[in-house]
Formats: sequence, C-alpha cells, structure tokens
Amino acid sequence: MIVDSFAWIEFLTGSVHEGRVREALSRADVVATPDLVLAEVARKLARSRVDQDVIRQKIRDISTLSEVVPITVDVAVGVFEAESELRRSARARRLDPPGLSDSVILSMARTLQGSVLTGDPHFKGLPETDWLGS
Repeated sequence: MIVDSFAWIEFLTGSVHEGRVREALSRADVVATPDLVLAEVARKLARSRVDQDVIRQKIRDISTLSEVVPITVDVAVGVFEAESELRRSARARRLDPPGLSDSVILSMARTLQGSVLTGDPHFKGLPETDWLGS
C-alpha cells in the first residue's frame, strides 16, 4: 500500500478519515511512503502553523509506520505515463491539473504493484486507488 499526503494528513491531524487510514495501515502487508510525500506533509503542516518540532516528530512517525521509498529509475520513467492519464482524467472531470507528486505516487504504485491510499480526487476511479472519500 502506497500512502499519499492526503491520507497521512488525515491520519496525523485526526481528521474525518483517520479511522479508515488506521484500519488500512493495519491490514496492509507492506506500507510504503514515497520520499516526496514527507516534504508535502511537512509543507502542509507548516502552512497550518504547526510547530517545527511537532512537524519533525510527525515525519518521524510516518517513517516508523511505513517504509520511506525513494524515487527509482523505474518510477521516474513511469511518471510521464501516469501524468498523462491523471491529466486526461482531471480534464474530463473538470479538476485542476494534478501535481508532479500525484504522478510520482501513481507511478510508484504501478511500479511496486500496489494501491494508493488517498482521498485526492485526482485518483478517484483509478484501479490502483484505495479510496478514502465518500
């Protein structure tokens, strides 16, 4: 299971989907977090004016609860195809274009043959998605 920024933020802040994230983490054989997600989570928490020491601890928590996975050559090569699919889907559903991290996360899920735990609308409906939303 690849955990994206949306899911980690829900879990770390005790938001509405925290229980679902906790359940998914507990049932997964392998939990992986793309290294880029650490930066996204830290940025989101900082924008919410969370203290830097708290941010550091939350990033350490992610590293304890999951394997932090670097962007490999195979993941990097798969980013273009993932981005093309996400952009087509976003246009069809009138969403803002996906960010680079979304493409990296989708490519990593495909490379590792896993699913993405998320509530990010860019992933909704993809076969690799373990959807948190309603």
